[in-house]
Amino acid sequence: MCRSKHVIAGMALLFLASGQVQAQPDPNLKPTYGSVTLKAGFLPDPVSRYVVAGGSIKTNLGGVNAYVAKAPDFSLHYTKGTYPLSFYAKSAGDTTLLINLPGGKWIANDDGGGGLDPLVRIDAPQSGRYDIYVGTYRKDPIGASLYISERGFAKKPPVVAKAGLPDCYIISTGVDNYPFLNKLSGDLNDARNTLAAFKNQKGIRFRNVHERILLDGAATHQAILQGFQDFTKRGAANDFMVLFMSGHGGRTNGNKTWMFCPFDYHPAKAGATSLTDKKILDVGDQLVKQKKNVVIIVDACHSGQMYVTAQSYLNRYKTPNEGGMIFMLACTGDQTSAALGNYSTFAKAFADAMAGGGDISKDGKITLEEMKSYTKKRTDELVSGSRSPRQDCVVAWSPSISKDLVFAYTGAPTLALATPVTSGTSTVWTGSETLPGYGKLTFTTYQGGRAVMVDAKSTTQGIWRKQGSQYTLAFSSGAVVYTGTLSGAVLAGTATHAAARDNAAKTWTWTVKK
Repeated sequence: MCRSKHVIAGMALLFLASGQVQAQPDPNLKPTYGSVTLKAGFLPDPVSRYVVAGGSIKTNLGGVNAYVAKAPDFSLHYTKGTYPLSFYAKSAGDTTLLINLPGGKWIANDDGGGGLDPLVRIDAPQSGRYDIYVGTYRKDPIGASLYISERGFAKKPPVVAKAGLPDCYIISTGVDNYPFLNKLSGDLNDARNTLAAFKNQKGIRFRNVHERILLDGAATHQAILQGFQDFTKRGAANDFMVLFMSGHGGRTNGNKTWMFCPFDYHPAKAGATSLTDKKILDVGDQLVKQKKNVVIIVDACHSGQMYVTAQSYLNRYKTPNEGGMIFMLACTGDQTSAALGNYSTFAKAFADAMAGGGDISKDGKITLEEMKSYTKKRTDELVSGSRSPRQDCVVAWSPSISKDLVFAYTGAPTLALATPVTSGTSTVWTGSETLPGYGKLTFTTYQGGRAVMVDAKSTTQGIWRKQGSQYTLAFSSGAVVYTGTLSGAVLAGTATHAAARDNAAKTWTWTVKK
């Protein structure tokens, strides 16, 4: 097919003012995950395809900075009618959409679909070919589902809640780039995801959601503590006061005191720069005395120690409907919390629960007891395939609060992640890896982007992509990534595992042969 529309817009090289040449996506290349031909009024609607989002090219085409592959992920040949056309991507991380339109123009979107999911809606689409790239905010690859629809992507009608809804006040905090501690990844996404989860409850569970987000340099000791203390001057009885923190955590005082490390934490000034459990609980106690509901959500190492410290506080709150405390903590006091690249394990489990996964009884409501059951199961699932140590989340509440308290109503997007295509040929690769405790290694790669890894301890589902002789295989939602080069029948390279926050990422080598 002639692709003259792309002679300018689709060039694979961009000449910068300095004379340097920067690689750019090339829509003239064959789409990695195939194409589809659709006419207006197509059924079924939506059409979906599982892809590996991201790539090695960093671009700002369409006005959005993202990492994309050189070739399109998917292409649509479309015959227009009277319907709008929408493109939506859903994933476990922060993805983007970049589309080359029939006329050659590039359009892009980052978070238009809610949370970290992108959405592009074209009210008057033209006939022709649409080349679609699902990108990533970070360079790590992510499994994603691409959806194409003429119906749009409206949310489910929310369950009608009782009149007199409470307000929600939330401070959502995430720190990746510590100046005096090792850097993390995913904690900024944790803060964004958690904030989005509560914002989605506006008008459903809460009358209004009053938000404040503190990321990296804004998440100082004073800003977090003062912001939480200011809740004593805001809201009314029965309102929900939420503090979310994702970053480094540790124990002190003979492991009897837990502390969160804000952005400005300094090991030499730990007493003055750390947020101890007592500092947080003392503010929470003031809020409960105002008959408010305090929700403390933490994804950090050893965070379960806070619940141990909280016992003397919780015993004070026994009268129903007069406030109380709810704890949702990533792990027990003697455990670390796994950082899985694009997000943290428990924070992702919490976001998935709020997006509808926690509605175990399928009645449109997510109770505290359901949050407890679902987040435990989901955390176990995420940890099991990521080669991280055991992690037992702690979800508990004071006697004044019922396990049947409705924490959220389902109102998430109607789409779940698509299943990777498994039809067609597959290739089996066998070999070994140097990671201690493992050894034998087998990959099976399927058409459509699905991959299965069998190692010395488990079988794990994942995704894969090939660009030239370069292969990328990602498992556990990007927590474990294998990159390699094909030479003849041998594929070899390096692998990384995000590991726990307290440890540096693990790197090892591997070799397989087909």
